[in-house]
Amino acid sequence: MKTRQITITKLDQTGRPVLSYPGEIVYGDDNVIVARCVWGQETFDLGDFYLQPGDIFMEFYYYQEDFNIFRIYDAVGRLKGWYCNITAQVRVTEKEIQWSDLVLDLLVLPDGHQVIRDTDEFKAIHFPAKLRERALRAMRKLQRWVKERQGPFASAHFQRSHWPQNNELDIKRPLS
Repeated sequence: MKTRQITITKLDQTGRPVLSYPGEIVYGDDNVIVARCVWGQETFDLGDFYLQPGDIFMEFYYYQEDFNIFRIYDAVGRLKGWYCNITAQVRVTEKEIQWSDLVLDLLVLPDGHQVIRDTDEFKAIHFPAKLRERALRAMRKLQRWVKERQGPFASAHFQRSHWPQNNELDIKRPLS
């Protein structure tokens, strides 16, 4: 698949744009579209690790799932972890990916440790009951994917010294 430039826009739960950034589509099929992005923001503390300028994100957007998964590497290709956002359904056009953040997140470290984030904020927002249940169901599914090593977790060895294996996308070389 030939890569193409795209803009990724994160929306808040009311549909307002919060953040837009460039990426390139590196894979797509009927189930998922994958974008490669480079962290261009200031250093950001996630608690268990920092996002730093030059970090590489492989962002997995699923058409039929209420979440996305960001596999995060440092600038030299060492896996930092996965950041998973519970979302309303993704919208993909030729030039843009838009996703609505439903606040609840899952951070997965290279050793397999899972941290559910932003639960207080999620509880404080008055989502409709069906949307709240969809979000909680999506979180349970994500946790099951981690445990069963499905999707972007499939090649995970869950150890701190993990380096990308030969069957993983080689993110150390520029994509053409």
